[in-house]
Amino acid sequence: MADLNYEERGAGEVVYLVHAGVFSSWFAPLFTEPALDGFRVIRPIRQGYGGVGPPDEPKSLPAHARSCAALLRQLGAERAHWVGHSSSCCIGLQVALDAPELVASLILFEPAKPWGAVRAANASSYVGVSMEAAGRGDIASAFDLFMRGVGGDGYRQPLTKCLGADAVAEAERESAYFFADELPAVGAWSFGSAEAERISAPALLVSGSDTRPWFPDNIEVLAAMLPNARTVTIPGADHLAPLTHPDLLAGVIAEQVTALTRRS
Repeated sequence: MADLNYEERGAGEVVYLVHAGVFSSWFAPLFTEPALDGFRVIRPIRQGYGGVGPPDEPKSLPAHARSCAALLRQLGAERAHWVGHSSSCCIGLQVALDAPELVASLILFEPAKPWGAVRAANASSYVGVSMEAAGRGDIASAFDLFMRGVGGDGYRQPLTKCLGADAVAEAERESAYFFADELPAVGAWSFGSAEAERISAPALLVSGSDTRPWFPDNIEVLAAMLPNARTVTIPGADHLAPLTHPDLLAGVIAEQVTALTRRS
C-alpha cells in the first residue's frame, strides 16, 4: 500500500504530477488546467507534505521513488507520463531506472540536481544559508532564503496571488520537512552518465526563459546524458512557472503526451 495521499480526475493516458520539495501545492493550479482535460491526471502528495505525516526515519530519493511507483500500481496505472519539478525530477529519473515499465515519458521542469557547472557553483549559496537557518530552527528564514534563491526576491507576491496568504503560510510550515529530510536526500542522491544511459523513456526537459541561469545550464548537461531527450523553453517563466504559468506548462505537457501517444 502506498503511503501517499492523492487526487485524480479524467480518463485516458496517465499524467502523473509529482510535486517538488519545499511544499506540496506546486502543481495544484496545473491539476485543473483545461489542456489536461483529455487525460487521467493524478496528483500525489508525497510523504512529509500536505498532511501526510513525515516518515519515521529519513527517506532517500529512491525511497520516495518507490512510494510514487507504489501509488501508480495501487491505482491500476500501468504506465504514466511523469511530470516533475525540481527535486521530483530526480525522483522521476530514479523511477525510470527502477521501474522503467511504469514510465511512458519524463517531462521534467528545471531539475534540482547540480549537474551543470553554473548550477553547482550557485546552488551552495542559497542552499547553504537556508540549511543554516533551518538548523537554528528558523524555518521562516530558511523558507525565505531558499525561495529567493530559486524564485528571486519577489517570489512571495506570485505565490500569494496564486495560492493565497493562508496557503503560503502552510507552505512555509511544510518546508520544515524539506530542510530536515528531502534536501539532504537530494544531495546524497547519485545520478550520472552511466545511470542516464539506462533510461529509455523519452524525456522532455523544460525551463523558463527568465529563470536563474543555473537551471538551463543544468538541463543542457542532463540532455546530453540522456539517450532520448529534447528541450523546450517556456517564455516569460522562471522556477515558479507551475504556479505562475500553469496554462503554458499544461500545453507543453499535453503536446508531448499527445505526440507520443500517436506514435505508439
